[in-house]
Amino acid sequence: MTNSTKPNFSKAYSKANDILVKSRVISTFPFSPLELVKEQSSIKCRTYKKAQKYGIDISAFGSESATIFEYGGKQIIFYDDSKIMAHVKFSILHELGHHLNNHDFSVTDEETYGRYEVETNFFAAQVLMPEQILREFTSRGVRITTDFLIKNFEVSKTAADKRIETLAKTAIEWRSRQEKEFDDIILYKYATFIDAVCPKHKNYFSFEDEYERQCERDSWF
Repeated sequence: MTNSTKPNFSKAYSKANDILVKSRVISTFPFSPLELVKEQSSIKCRTYKKAQKYGIDISAFGSESATIFEYGGKQIIFYDDSKIMAHVKFSILHELGHHLNNHDFSVTDEETYGRYEVETNFFAAQVLMPEQILREFTSRGVRITTDFLIKNFEVSKTAADKRIETLAKTAIEWRSRQEKEFDDIILYKYATFIDAVCPKHKNYFSFEDEYERQCERDSWF
């Protein structure tokens, strides 16, 4: 029996991959989280300043960069546009993750809430900095550093540091067949971005490229 208090990383990862493959908003990195929310849901995004219009006390938001509320039967993500966009971006996608992973907003117990938070952080990190792309960079000789992630994906230092920590703890061999389902498609879709950041060296070997060359050679006979 599955432990309901344990974060469902596989579900969050697969949900993020599905978006990376199907989204028209995400064609390169970085991208607009507000446009992605609009594309993927009926959720409205409003600034903290506009929260007063809904009669919501923004002091209850604490120091978070974004939070999701249900108002009049609709869901609204309020975000603090006075903060650095890199922080706001992650927080908006974090809140979207709650919605897409079907989290129950009425839950108040700490264990479940903690699981939700871990799952949505994992979801947001995968959408912002896809594991498949980072591993492709590594295979091309790039050292994935905090500065590299900040520069190419426009994320915060905190998000970049955590992403590196997570990658170090994850082996691709552990991924299930379902989790690997979209790997090739993601690399293909974002090939222009990948090549722009790190072009292939002449001595770079790719089984896919070699297969295409062999097919071309075979066609000569």
